[in-house]
Amino acid sequence: MQNYDAGNKVVNLEKGHVLYHQGDECNTMFVLLSGAVELFLNYGTKDQFALIVLSEKGSSLGEMGLLEGEPRNATAVALEDSTLVELEEAHFQEFLEKHPNLGVKIIKDLAGRFNVVTDELLSAQDVVRTLVGEIESDKNKEKKSIRERLKGIADVLLDVPKDVPPDLYVTCYTRTHGNLH
Repeated sequence: MQNYDAGNKVVNLEKGHVLYHQGDECNTMFVLLSGAVELFLNYGTKDQFALIVLSEKGSSLGEMGLLEGEPRNATAVALEDSTLVELEEAHFQEFLEKHPNLGVKIIKDLAGRFNVVTDELLSAQDVVRTLVGEIESDKNKEKKSIRERLKGIADVLLDVPKDVPPDLYVTCYTRTHGNLH
């Protein structure tokens, strides 16, 4: 393994290889130099769920490990031969000083993800409002469980991919983003 600069390591990853696994303890993040990496929830299980493909040079992943010391919340898999820089906390400031444009890219990536989460939260609030409205208006009708109602409207309001059962999406969503309230 070679060093990039500022003591950060270059990681060469062959197509199909895992960079890190969901739940791994960590204190680093990665910046993509070349190739493509996909992030998955529950990778390699029947509940596997693809989150995002990162292929733009300078794209960042695993930020929560570096910034918050949180375990990996997804599994990262190379879609093609890829080269990344692994950033360690001890060298992060120096890296940003040497590569301010990559620092800006990291901030833009985080802001974009924040916007996605905000949009998902707004959609989730719409689901909850719809459910509460149905419950209040259907007091004398046969009651369905909230979970059954959520299954009925989640695919429309949350843009659930057609190959993912709505209850699996909601389960993955709540694991990643917390409850729907």
